[in-house]
This record gives sequence, C-alpha cells and structure tokens, in this order.
Amino acid sequence: MIDSEVFGHQWTTAEGRVIFDEPARVRRWVRVIIALARAQAACGIIPTETLPAIEGLAQTDLPISDIARQTRATSHSTLGMIHVLRDHLPEDVREYVYYGTTVQDITDTSQVLEMQAVARLIWRDLWVTEGQLLALAEQHRTTPMVGRTHGQPGSPISFGLKAAVWADEVGRHLQRLQQAHSRLFVGQLGGAVGSLGFFRDKAMPLRAQFCNELNLVEPDISWINARDRFCEFAQLLAMITATLAKIANETFTLQRKEIGELAERTNPNTVGSITMPHKRNPESSEQIVALSKLVRADAGVMTETMLQENERDARSWKVEWAVFPELCQYSLAAAAMTRDLVEGLEVNVDAMRRNLLLESASEGVLATLSEKLGKHSAQAVLQDAYRKVREEGVTIPQALSDLVEGFVPDKDPKIDIGASAQMVDRVLARANSRRSDESEAAF
Repeated sequence: MIDSEVFGHQWTTAEGRVIFDEPARVRRWVRVIIALARAQAACGIIPTETLPAIEGLAQTDLPISDIARQTRATSHSTLGMIHVLRDHLPEDVREYVYYGTTVQDITDTSQVLEMQAVARLIWRDLWVTEGQLLALAEQHRTTPMVGRTHGQPGSPISFGLKAAVWADEVGRHLQRLQQAHSRLFVGQLGGAVGSLGFFRDKAMPLRAQFCNELNLVEPDISWINARDRFCEFAQLLAMITATLAKIANETFTLQRKEIGELAERTNPNTVGSITMPHKRNPESSEQIVALSKLVRADAGVMTETMLQENERDARSWKVEWAVFPELCQYSLAAAAMTRDLVEGLEVNVDAMRRNLLLESASEGVLATLSEKLGKHSAQAVLQDAYRKVREEGVTIPQALSDLVEGFVPDKDPKIDIGASAQMVDRVLARANSRRSDESEAAF
C-alpha cells in the first residue's frame, strides 16, 4: 500500500517517501561510507589524498540497476554496491573505499540515520498536535458533556478534560522522545564480530571519529547483536500511534449521527458514500486506527529481532530491513493525519448539552443522598429508584420522593463537572511551562 500510486497517500507521507525510497537508501549508505573514509583518513588509516574522490561519490548518480544486478550476482548484501563504487573511483583510490568494515557497520548506522529523520518528523507533528489539544482544552475547560464508561452514559465531565487527557499523553510521548535521544541515535562500527580487530590499535579513535562525523553518539561497545535500540523506537512508535488512534477512535465514535458531539473537517469534494449520499464518513479517524494496528503489529515483529545467536545473526537483523521502514512510514502517516484531524476538529457544544440532559447525573445525586443516608445506603436506594424509572416510566425525582422520606427534588439542577476545570488548568500550566523552553524544531 505504501507504494500504491492510488492509495499510497493514506499509508505514508511525502517526507516518508523521501527518507525510505531506494535512491535515498543508497545515498545514505554512501554518506556513511564517506564519513568512514574521513574518519579513517583523520586516523591515518587511509591516505588523505584519496578523500576528494571518495567524497565525490556524494554527487555521483549511482545506477541502482547496476547495484541490483551485482548484488544478485554476488549474493552479498553490499558487495554489489562496493563494485559499483569502485567503478566510479580512480584506480589508485578503489582499494580505500569501504575499507576494513562490514555490512552492519554501514546498514545499521544508516538505519540509525533513518530513525533520527523519522523521530524529528514525529516530534514536529506531535508538538503541533499537543498545542492544538491544549488550545481545545482551554477553550472547552467548562464545556459540559456526558462522561461515558463501558460505552454507556455516566457522569458529566467537560470536553476540556477529555482534550487535556489527550494533550497530557501526547506531552509524555514528546518527553519520551527527548529522553531516548542519547540511547537511540548511536553509531555502529564493530567490524566482523564486534571487536574491530581489523583496525588494531586505531580501532577506538576511529570509532569515535566516525560517530563524530555523523553527529551520532559513540557507543561504549559494539552492538551488532544488540537490537534493543531499534526495538525501543518501534515500541515508542507503537505507543505514540496508539494514543493517536485513541483520539481518532473517540472522534469516530462521537461523530455517530445519534451522538454528533465531534466531527472531522471535510472539504467540498469529500464523498462519504456513492450509494448513500447523506453520509459523512470519518475517513481520517478510521485510517489512523488502521495504521496504528499495523504499527503495533510490526513493533511486535521488531521485538523478535532481539533474539540473536552468537555475534551476528542475519536471521534476525535482516527482518528489520522489511519491517522498520514500514512501521516508520505508517507512523508518519498517522502523525500527519492526526495533526490535520485535531486542527479541523468540529466540536458541537449543543449536541453535548443535549445528550447530557437526556441522562440523569447519578453521581451528583448519590453524593447528595450520601450526606443524608450514608453512601452505601444511598447507592442501594438509587439502584431501586432507577429500577422504578425503567419499569414504571417515572422520573428519577418522583422515584426518589417515593423511596426517601422528606426528599425534595432540586427544581433547577446544576450540571456538576467535578474538578474537570481545575485539572485542565494544571495540565495547561505544566505543558505551557515545558513548551516555553521548546519549539517545533527543538528535537
């Protein structure tokens, strides 16, 4: 679906394509190879005079078809590319490209750069979405609506409370991304088995210089068979998209015509159904939920790669080559769609009040009766009262008048949203304080 010309816009973004298309992957490999050559020249491992030609590979349009043909011919992951690189270098430089390194040094480091690019885009969209949710929470801090449990109407809350819960959760994901920065964006240079034996006494200075060239953290130890960094990022994307799916799923549910409290923004060309023209389908909400399901499934597959045998195990890490780009692109699509969804979210305050007035606020009545009868006795009385409402068709004040001596119903009952507004204010204060030290481009 990602590659579909018809449907691909629902499964990735233009920015995701730029990161993960095949020419971009080859350019990223070349970037890592050039960084390695620069580090090796700085450490006296290869001649400095070879650098201009190797650096020139960045401006060379390497033929993907030749790389593919030679990869099939050699049955090796990167030897086909090495042959093509050598063909584009002067004869006296060819021996110094991809010098002393192995597949995972290039592909793992390249995948870290992919992860970094994706994380920045996810951060940007979450940061904007959090701001939009905070604005909704502030605007609707006291807008009453039905709070629901088990899919059924419960006690009143404010819509601001619902939006603030979403914003608070998104804010924690932003913090998780920040906190994981030093763990995730780590270079890989381990050689054949992680010992860097090829480079002898220059191994450690070389690795430090290599990571510095790419602005990545230097690891304490090679991590060829330690895949937890990629797995952590995958699980973080699973959590992030699950939050986005929760927002989308709530929009999907509350957009139902018989509820009508929220709605997606539509454009004049949107068609809900070609057979039922009256429909206004929650297309974005549905797609976000679907994307999140796939991300969570892919994150589970990524976790399988942590099981490694010995010092290198392609049975596990090659799984990442298929799964990692897929879950990243699904996540980018979900984040972008949620950003647009929240930006255009339509809040029907009248529908919220209408639905609220259809149901009795039993929690408030319970609190009032508890002062007179005691909490547990009051609960038993209310259960009987609501049974009379269902069976006899009387109102709850009438039922309570029959059951509780001296009960006088409130002629002008107030809608009590509890501490909704106070909790919204606390979320707003903390989030705005944190965001004052950040920006959309802070990550």
